[in-house]
Formats: sequence, structure tokens, C-alpha cells
Amino acid sequence: MTAQSIEAFVKNLLELAPNAKINVDEAEADGGESFIDISEGDFRTEVSYRPNFGFGVYVTPRAFGQRPDEVFRTADKAAKRIWQLRESFLKDGVLKHLTLVEMRVLTGLTQVDVANALDIKQPSVQRIERRGNVQIETLARHIHAMGGRLEMSVVFDDMEARLELTALKSNV
Repeated sequence: MTAQSIEAFVKNLLELAPNAKINVDEAEADGGESFIDISEGDFRTEVSYRPNFGFGVYVTPRAFGQRPDEVFRTADKAAKRIWQLRESFLKDGVLKHLTLVEMRVLTGLTQVDVANALDIKQPSVQRIERRGNVQIETLARHIHAMGGRLEMSVVFDDMEARLELTALKSNV
């Protein structure tokens, strides 16, 4: 299963970015973690793959023991996300975390689809996606309309924890 999923990821990525250089470091044991280094010109990133976890994409510079910044369960979505990162890097020269627009594109939805799910007009979805400061409740509803759920974490130097926002659960 590991080899097939990695092969599918590489195939999908090369269809989107045919000049990408891809180096796969296979897991030493079944069920172990494989690493995939991807580069094209100055663009570089790394993906980890574990069969029961999915594809972990590293957006921030990697440090030993760091968890992936993003996780994708399918080879297709992981490849599309790497392509998004590559395009963003080619445009701005830096790797950036996922935006609402990129997330919507990865889910295969249009602004009209999200607007219909939220019972609002398409220009309102466009404004939400462009806004730099979105209310948490609005963000939670927007993510829910795309089929996901919003989870928040807090990070301190000496701890990390998921933040429980019970008020959002009743309003989404």
C-alpha cells in the first residue's frame, strides 16, 4: 500500500509540475514513515507519508521531530497542495500556509457552491476569502460549508493544546 500511494502521489505531482525533481526515501519497515523531497529551481519542500496517517506537508522550515504543517489523506490532494505551494513560491518567493481560496480549490468547490451552502451570495464568499480579519464564527461556518470543521490550537514555548470553543459548536 505504501509504494502504491507514494507512486500515485509522484505521478499526480509530475502531471502538475513535470520539471519537479522528486527523491523518495522509503520507510525501513512496513507501516513506517517515508520521506519525499521535492524541488524545482529554488522551490523546495518535504512531504512525509505514513499509511495510516496520510501525506504530511511541511510549509515551515523543518526541525527534527517537527510535525507536518498540513496533512492530506489522498495522494491527489497532497500533490495539488504541493503544486499550490510551488505556484505561490514562484509568485512570492516564499512558502505560505493554506488560504481559504486554496482550501476551497482543494475541495473542488466554487465560490457559488460555498455561497449556496451558506445561503449567501457569491460576492460575500469572495469578500470572506479576501478578508484579512475574519470572525471565528464566520470562519467556522465557511469551513463547515466546504465539508470541514474548524479546530483551534494554542502554542506556548512549553506546551501545545487544542482549544475548546463550545460556543461555535451550537452555531455551525
